[in-house]
Amino acid sequence: MIRERVMTALLALLTSGGTFLTSGRRVLPWNKVASQPALFLRHVGEQVSDRPTGMPPRTILECEAWIYTKVGGDEVPDTALNALLDAVETLLLPGLADDAQTLGGVVQHCWIEGKTEIYPGDLDNQAIAVVPIRVLVPILAG
Repeated sequence: MIRERVMTALLALLTSGGTFLTSGRRVLPWNKVASQPALFLRHVGEQVSDRPTGMPPRTILECEAWIYTKVGGDEVPDTALNALLDAVETLLLPGLADDAQTLGGVVQHCWIEGKTEIYPGDLDNQAIAVVPIRVLVPILAG
Protein backbone atom coordinates (compact mmCIF):
# COMPACT_ATOMS: atom_id res chain seq x y z
CA MET A 1 0.00 0.00 0.00
CA ILE A 2 2.83 2.46 0.81
CA ARG A 3 4.37 1.95 -2.63
CA GLU A 4 1.23 3.13 -4.38
CA ARG A 5 0.95 6.16 -2.07
CA VAL A 6 4.58 7.01 -2.84
CA MET A 7 4.15 6.72 -6.60
CA THR A 8 0.94 8.75 -6.55
CA ALA A 9 2.53 11.49 -4.44
CA LEU A 10 5.67 11.58 -6.60
CA LEU A 11 3.72 11.87 -9.86
CA ALA A 12 1.54 14.59 -8.33
CA LEU A 13 4.64 16.56 -7.32
CA LEU A 14 6.39 16.18 -10.67
CA THR A 15 3.32 17.36 -12.57
CA SER A 16 2.28 20.08 -10.10
CA GLY A 17 4.05 22.87 -11.99
CA GLY A 18 1.71 22.59 -14.98
CA THR A 19 4.71 22.14 -17.28
CA PHE A 20 3.66 18.80 -18.76
CA LEU A 21 0.69 18.42 -21.11
CA THR A 22 0.64 14.62 -20.80
CA SER A 23 1.61 12.48 -17.81
CA GLY A 24 1.04 9.05 -16.38
CA ARG A 25 2.44 5.93 -14.78
CA ARG A 26 2.75 3.91 -17.97
CA VAL A 27 5.44 4.94 -20.44
CA LEU A 28 4.15 5.41 -23.97
CA PRO A 29 6.27 5.49 -27.11
CA TRP A 30 7.15 9.13 -27.84
CA ASN A 31 5.70 8.90 -31.35
CA LYS A 32 2.31 8.03 -29.79
CA VAL A 33 2.26 11.08 -27.49
CA ALA A 34 0.75 13.99 -29.41
CA SER A 35 0.61 16.44 -26.51
CA GLN A 36 4.14 17.21 -25.38
CA PRO A 37 5.99 17.98 -23.19
CA ALA A 38 5.16 14.76 -21.40
CA LEU A 39 6.31 13.03 -18.22
CA PHE A 40 5.88 9.37 -17.37
CA LEU A 41 6.85 7.86 -14.02
CA ARG A 42 8.07 4.27 -13.65
CA HIS A 43 8.79 2.18 -10.53
CA VAL A 44 11.75 0.10 -11.70
CA GLY A 45 13.28 -1.49 -8.61
CA GLU A 46 13.92 -1.47 -4.88
CA GLN A 47 16.87 -1.79 -2.54
CA VAL A 48 16.55 -2.96 1.05
CA SER A 49 19.59 -2.52 3.28
CA ASP A 50 20.74 -4.63 6.21
CA ARG A 51 19.57 -3.37 9.55
CA PRO A 52 20.47 -3.96 13.19
CA THR A 53 18.05 -6.08 15.18
CA GLY A 54 15.03 -4.08 16.24
CA MET A 55 15.54 -1.31 13.68
CA PRO A 56 13.03 -0.63 10.89
CA PRO A 57 14.04 -1.59 7.36
CA ARG A 58 15.62 1.00 5.09
CA THR A 59 13.96 0.64 1.71
CA ILE A 60 14.76 2.76 -1.31
CA LEU A 61 12.36 2.73 -4.25
CA GLU A 62 14.05 3.22 -7.61
CA CYS A 63 12.02 5.24 -10.09
CA GLU A 64 12.48 6.82 -13.49
CA ALA A 65 10.91 9.97 -14.85
CA TRP A 66 10.71 9.76 -18.65
CA ILE A 67 10.48 13.23 -20.17
CA TYR A 68 9.56 13.93 -23.81
CA THR A 69 9.54 17.17 -25.72
CA LYS A 70 9.24 17.73 -29.46
CA VAL A 71 10.01 21.05 -31.07
CA GLY A 72 9.62 22.30 -34.58
CA GLY A 73 11.46 24.36 -37.10
CA ASP A 74 14.75 25.86 -36.11
CA GLU A 75 14.31 25.33 -32.37
CA VAL A 76 16.97 23.33 -30.55
CA PRO A 77 15.27 20.33 -28.89
CA ASP A 78 17.92 20.15 -26.16
CA THR A 79 17.08 23.71 -25.09
CA ALA A 80 13.48 22.74 -24.38
CA LEU A 81 14.59 19.54 -22.65
CA ASN A 82 17.02 21.46 -20.43
CA ALA A 83 14.18 23.67 -19.20
CA LEU A 84 12.10 20.59 -18.33
CA LEU A 85 15.00 18.96 -16.49
CA ASP A 86 15.51 22.18 -14.52
CA ALA A 87 11.81 22.18 -13.62
CA VAL A 88 11.92 18.58 -12.36
CA GLU A 89 15.07 19.25 -10.32
CA THR A 90 13.46 22.32 -8.76
CA LEU A 91 10.32 20.41 -7.80
CA LEU A 92 12.40 17.75 -6.05
CA LEU A 93 14.31 20.25 -3.92
CA PRO A 94 13.40 20.28 -0.22
CA GLY A 95 11.39 23.23 1.03
CA LEU A 96 13.27 26.14 2.59
CA ALA A 97 12.57 24.92 6.13
CA ASP A 98 13.20 21.24 5.32
CA ASP A 99 16.30 19.11 4.95
CA ALA A 100 14.53 16.59 2.72
CA GLN A 101 11.83 16.32 0.06
CA THR A 102 9.20 14.20 1.85
CA LEU A 103 6.43 14.26 -0.79
CA GLY A 104 4.13 15.90 1.74
CA GLY A 105 5.17 13.66 4.62
CA VAL A 106 4.73 10.36 2.77
CA VAL A 107 8.45 9.44 2.73
CA GLN A 108 11.71 10.32 4.48
CA HIS A 109 13.37 11.73 1.36
CA CYS A 110 13.11 11.83 -2.44
CA TRP A 111 15.96 12.89 -4.74
CA ILE A 112 17.62 12.49 -8.13
CA GLU A 113 20.55 10.08 -8.09
CA GLY A 114 22.47 8.41 -10.88
CA LYS A 115 23.01 9.05 -14.55
CA THR A 116 20.31 10.88 -16.47
CA GLU A 117 20.06 9.48 -19.99
CA ILE A 118 19.59 12.28 -22.52
CA TYR A 119 18.66 12.00 -26.19
CA PRO A 120 18.84 15.60 -27.43
CA GLY A 121 16.72 15.17 -30.56
CA ASP A 122 19.33 16.35 -33.04
CA LEU A 123 18.01 14.22 -35.88
CA ASP A 124 14.23 14.38 -35.50
CA ASN A 125 13.47 17.22 -33.04
CA GLN A 126 12.25 14.67 -30.45
CA ALA A 127 14.20 15.10 -27.20
CA ILE A 128 13.98 12.50 -24.42
CA ALA A 129 15.45 12.23 -20.93
CA VAL A 130 15.27 9.43 -18.38
CA VAL A 131 15.86 10.78 -14.87
CA PRO A 132 16.70 8.35 -12.03
CA ILE A 133 14.82 9.20 -8.85
CA ARG A 134 15.31 7.52 -5.48
CA VAL A 135 12.76 7.50 -2.65
CA LEU A 136 13.67 6.55 0.93
CA VAL A 137 10.70 4.83 2.53
CA PRO A 138 11.06 4.18 6.28
CA ILE A 139 8.76 1.16 6.67
CA LEU A 140 6.88 -0.82 4.03
CA ALA A 141 4.21 -1.97 6.43
CA GLY A 142 1.29 0.25 5.65
